[in-house]
Amino acid sequence: MNIAKKAFQTYRKYLASKLAIALSFTVFVLASLAIGLFGSYLFILLVPIIILPIYICLQLANSSFAKGMPLSQRNFFAFYKVAFTPTLNGAYQVISSFLKAALIYFGFSFLVVFVMLQVYLTNDASFAQELQSITTLVANGNYQDALLAYEENATILFVSTIASLISGGFSLLAFMHFIGRNSIVPHLALSMAALPGKIAYSVHRQGLKVFKREFNGDYYRSSWLAAPIILIGFTGGVLATYFFTNNTYLILLSGFAGAFILLTPFLPYYLDVIEELFNKYKDRYLKVSINQATRVYEEIKIAQEMSEEQRKELDKLINDLKNQTEHK
Repeated sequence: MNIAKKAFQTYRKYLASKLAIALSFTVFVLASLAIGLFGSYLFILLVPIIILPIYICLQLANSSFAKGMPLSQRNFFAFYKVAFTPTLNGAYQVISSFLKAALIYFGFSFLVVFVMLQVYLTNDASFAQELQSITTLVANGNYQDALLAYEENATILFVSTIASLISGGFSLLAFMHFIGRNSIVPHLALSMAALPGKIAYSVHRQGLKVFKREFNGDYYRSSWLAAPIILIGFTGGVLATYFFTNNTYLILLSGFAGAFILLTPFLPYYLDVIEELFNKYKDRYLKVSINQATRVYEEIKIAQEMSEEQRKELDKLINDLKNQTEHK
């Protein structure tokens, strides 16, 4: 049975409980977006404090139903403190995911602005003259007048808004893709003698070098539906506010809200896919972790940078990993 079918069986078996915790997660996301209305920095601050820990609650609770955990708010929030332990520190690579998504945002913005301006310059002579006037003001050092002319030009504002919205949608998709792919790392961290999250992520990366093609095939065949759901939800959220406000930031937040709302029933299934991927590849990850730990051990020994206590700790880690392999 393939990954998608196994995940769907688990999803269907505990459907009511899984939908309940997914809805709880979405409520926290929407509340964070509402707080973000008072400033983008507030929403960014809430990601590591609220959204990521609640996502961890969602992932771990979603996995625990099959192990007999009953549905309750207490059980759901019991996982909150786990988010701040070394075991999950660095597991999701939130900062690097955010930076890569930001690069995608600016890259798409530049591309969309460039293409749309070329279209307008080619087909609208009056706009070409207006843009030339703004360029002349800048060249003459009249920056304040140039900025005023820029802000009052309807075409430029339209191009800027469309570029921001398109870029926002694809950068959201990219960020959620990066975090989603890394959601297998907590399973690794919690299963391999409680590895620190950063080391577990390193094991994940090294493992993909060995079986990336097969892993990607399983992953994308089972989770491809997430992308259109996110983009359709984002588009719906954008359209819900686009004709009622000129505030691009507000429209973006509405788009984010639409994406998460539409994604809600899909999230538990997606996390079941991640767990099934871990179940399939965990033995190969374990072998990678043993090889990686042994290689680091030898490098440190050669450099003579290890104390006797550190040597014993690393010996114990390698032996624990080998014992896990032998008991499979």
